[in-house]
Amino acid sequence: MEFFKWLSITDRYTKMYLDRQLAPLGLNSSQHMYIIKICSEPGITQDQFISFFYIHPSNITRSIAYLEKTGFIKKEPHYKDKRTYCLYPTEKAIEANKQILDILNNWHEILLQDFSTEERARFFSFLNEAGQKAITELAQETEIKNKI
Repeated sequence: MEFFKWLSITDRYTKMYLDRQLAPLGLNSSQHMYIIKICSEPGITQDQFISFFYIHPSNITRSIAYLEKTGFIKKEPHYKDKRTYCLYPTEKAIEANKQILDILNNWHEILLQDFSTEERARFFSFLNEAGQKAITELAQETEIKNKI
């Protein structure tokens, strides 16, 4: 139970911190990751976010719509498939991205300030492995349910 308690606390407080820090930019903790990804990969399609973030498509659609409406991104039809849109950052997104990365780096340092370099590497490795196992387990469970 302690594991889930502290995982939940860290997640909640991270979201609270990000919401407070991102509010002046007109963003929140569930939108910033799209800005980062679109700025690092201009032209990415909306469908590609599913495998990056493991989020339901309706949540992705809602966030992308908000970012377009508020001037952070532009959507352009894909040159091969006009039903698919490529997403590009606006100047507003590029400027916000710099601040977002600073905010994330600051929180990262706050959380891990007492960790050595080796402990940070191990912590990230363990966290990554646990996340991958969670994804794999739920994917297998979903496949089994879909076959029934």
